[in-house]
Amino acid sequence: MISGKYGRRALLFGIGTTAGALALGSRIWNDATASLPSSTSSAPTASGSPSPAPDDPFRPVYHYTPASGNLADPNGLILHQGEYHLFHQQDGTWAHAVSSDMVHWERLGTALGHDTLGLAMSGSCVDDGANTSGLVPGGGMVAIYTSTEGGEAQSLAYSTDRGRSWRRYDGNPVIPNEGRKDFRDPKVFWHEPTRSWVMVVSLGDRIAVYRSGDLRSWTHASDFGEGKGSHAAVWECPDLFLLDDVSTDQTRWVLTTSIGDNAETHGSTAQYFIGDFDGFTFFPEDDRVRFTDAGQDFYAAQTFEKVEGRRIWLGWMGNWAYPYSMPTKGWKNQMSIPRELTLTTRDGVRVLLQQPVRELNALRGRATDVGGLSATDTTTGLGTGRVVELDLTLDVSRASDAWLGLCRGQVDGTLQEVRVGVLPGKGIFYLDRTAGGLATVPGRDGGTAQFALRREVAYRPVDGKVRLHVHVDNSSVEVFVDDGAPVGSLLVFNDPRAQELVLGAKGTAKVISGAVTPLSLQ
Repeated sequence: MISGKYGRRALLFGIGTTAGALALGSRIWNDATASLPSSTSSAPTASGSPSPAPDDPFRPVYHYTPASGNLADPNGLILHQGEYHLFHQQDGTWAHAVSSDMVHWERLGTALGHDTLGLAMSGSCVDDGANTSGLVPGGGMVAIYTSTEGGEAQSLAYSTDRGRSWRRYDGNPVIPNEGRKDFRDPKVFWHEPTRSWVMVVSLGDRIAVYRSGDLRSWTHASDFGEGKGSHAAVWECPDLFLLDDVSTDQTRWVLTTSIGDNAETHGSTAQYFIGDFDGFTFFPEDDRVRFTDAGQDFYAAQTFEKVEGRRIWLGWMGNWAYPYSMPTKGWKNQMSIPRELTLTTRDGVRVLLQQPVRELNALRGRATDVGGLSATDTTTGLGTGRVVELDLTLDVSRASDAWLGLCRGQVDGTLQEVRVGVLPGKGIFYLDRTAGGLATVPGRDGGTAQFALRREVAYRPVDGKVRLHVHVDNSSVEVFVDDGAPVGSLLVFNDPRAQELVLGAKGTAKVISGAVTPLSLQ
């Protein structure tokens, strides 16, 4: 379970992680004496991440990162008065940033710090335009979060000035602990058919549903989870929302939840359920176990509220097996790119589709057309770059293994690369960072966590073709297959000099169409 030896509350401060030696291939990287000095102390005013400097080569360019400190769960995602608000966990507080496009972020400092009720752990924000709470005359934002003093409980804060200042509700907590264990991470939304606020909140091995007319007084409605999905570890960070099935024109409710660190999935992961919701109870349409991401580093994802006609989320690119153990100095962790969500039905089974938001298109530079290139029992160069987008449709009908080699190069006589690819005959999509240079990292409980690993999920190309849409950003790789399922997310810490991009194959793989495009915030 995430609480582990020190408790999740301690892990929010980095307690229980070890600033010890990181094994990078045959070399040893000591975090206390590494050659990467601290990142620049001054944060940009309108950028998710500063441009990477020679002394900060792992800093992403277009993924959101903190100027300094430990980033974890996204919180309170909402579009309010023309601004996208991103709050996130940072040492038990809510850090805050705003954006007009979910790509260029302006950091605003700490929104919710510690108070007499302890930490401000994960939660959500709503737009209480009708002032149902009585706290925001004229309308405003209300944050619902987990406080910790006396046990995890749910509390409120509110803002009437576009989130620039916040006040705690005098009657906190609005849902006391009352002996509950692992009672945290409330996600709240307005359910119009029943004219009520609805909260989904994690409760150990299940999700509890609460209802309220005013955000201050809550009634328990139901629980979901017994005998459903994966119970490899504690459930956390739930969300519940409507999505359209683009293949059937039907609408379904999707319930998502993250799963804490465990041996079964080699770290933390996330899952989702599809079904119906009547404002009181969630009814799954089947008993399938559906994992959200095929990679290793996508956790605590939350959707933005109040985005008309679109459902968009992002997640923490990290893992509770090694939450604050990456070889970066002065800052830890990054968010995923924002992803737009829909559903589709394949062979009678509904699945979640994720696609990079269209706002990212504005970052594109001049594309290089690589259509027609092929590889037969070898690798073929596609270009170079660590801040780049690859969108390729491949013919893999004559390959037993076809892959893209990313962040690739000879480093001190050893080949480093990260592979994303398919085994068409075996019906497998994989992400592989076993040759990524970084072998192990300090684990969350003071031990060692394996970082060099390979992840595989079931996937079979249709008519021998596969689309691999890949976003690379210095220390991360996100892969969207075909129309957005499966999807895989990995942190990568190959040597910064490893810049090559290749197509590889056992047998023959050919680029039917596609391009390699540099990305920049400028």
